[in-house]
Amino acid sequence: MTAQGDETAAHELKLFTENDSQIYHSQTLSILKNLATKAAKGTYTHEGGTKLFMYLAENGAKKYSKEFSDGRDWNQMFTVPTRRMAAKEWAEEFETEYKLGNYDNLLPKKYQKKG
Repeated sequence: MTAQGDETAAHELKLFTENDSQIYHSQTLSILKNLATKAAKGTYTHEGGTKLFMYLAENGAKKYSKEFSDGRDWNQMFTVPTRRMAAKEWAEEFETEYKLGNYDNLLPKKYQKKG
């Protein structure tokens, strides 16, 4: 698949996964809480965030494949480079949103800003 094809597939995977409420409640929210806590503690790394989001990309790819399979397996529909591209974008989005304070509500009380 071309780089353009990977980008298109990664975008499709992200949109599908972000708009699936079952995935959001069962996995995305847990990942965001985990990463926000790591960031508040000062232990967050981009690589670690990307790794967690790779699990999300894998589960999204599996569910997408079940719903829209064209005969290919999930890991052929969304290759490792495609899933990594989606995971890196999610990690970058998390970092931006965290810096803006948009995940403060997910932090345990001891890490929440007093105010």
